[in-house]
Amino acid sequence: MEITDNKESVLPLDLNLYVDGTVDIESSCLTIQKVRAGRRTFLKSDYNGRKLSRYIGGKLPYHYRSPEKIGEDFGAEHDALEMVWSLFAQAPTTPKFQNSHCGEILSSIYLEEVLGYRKLYSKLTLTSSENTNVHKMDGFFVKTDGVEFEYLLVEAKSSILPTDKTKFSGHRHGILKQMLESIDGYGKEDERFDFAKIRDNLSASFSEKEARQIKKDLIPPGPMKCSFLGVAVVNSSTVHCADDDFIVSSVIAYPFEFSAIVVDDLAALARESYHYGKTVMDAIAGN
Repeated sequence: MEITDNKESVLPLDLNLYVDGTVDIESSCLTIQKVRAGRRTFLKSDYNGRKLSRYIGGKLPYHYRSPEKIGEDFGAEHDALEMVWSLFAQAPTTPKFQNSHCGEILSSIYLEEVLGYRKLYSKLTLTSSENTNVHKMDGFFVKTDGVEFEYLLVEAKSSILPTDKTKFSGHRHGILKQMLESIDGYGKEDERFDFAKIRDNLSASFSEKEARQIKKDLIPPGPMKCSFLGVAVVNSSTVHCADDDFIVSSVIAYPFEFSAIVVDDLAALARESYHYGKTVMDAIAGN
């Protein structure tokens, strides 16, 4: 597969340059009671000749290894080509996992660069082999610009529907239903596990003062300002008012807000994004 970019294009500073509009998600009629806020953000696949897949491809390594660990490898002056190869070593190689991981990573980039949160923890860093998923809350994020820090627990789902083999009957029968089940099934033991994981692996990007506050906040019972967000990455052809009605009106034990990220073709986006890393690995390996 040949992937080319306009050589004269400028690398975007963040995902905001790909945002093609954001709208609130409303119920389709007055008889449907809305119990949560929802928003939908549309992403365009190109910005001034720079593909969205190229932008995401350059972000992938940071979601499998921490920047600090990557920096340590290069700082020790190991074989530079091997260190570049290792950036993508934990990335999935099968379409199934590339699709799901790409959805989670795009959600994380969106939260950081569009909504202004800072990443505390992503479950993808827990993967022990390349083609696996980890069954915990997908990510934890924080805003540190207030007197009290604001924490966000994120459950991300994605769908490549429709496909040649699978017809689309509505996300309310698939990822949206699964999202509700995941959030509703998240218990105190899961929360304690995640809080401890964050305290033990806090990024060096936080200042000493911020790190001290975060570690204090994440001692059970946990912070006062802590909320859930469900994120769904879907194809533009599958946006449907029946799914909107389902996700804004379904009641579960945990209150949460909802965000949808809409792309043209998630499967193609994932395939192209991971292809950049594979090209680099193949070149270094001499294939």
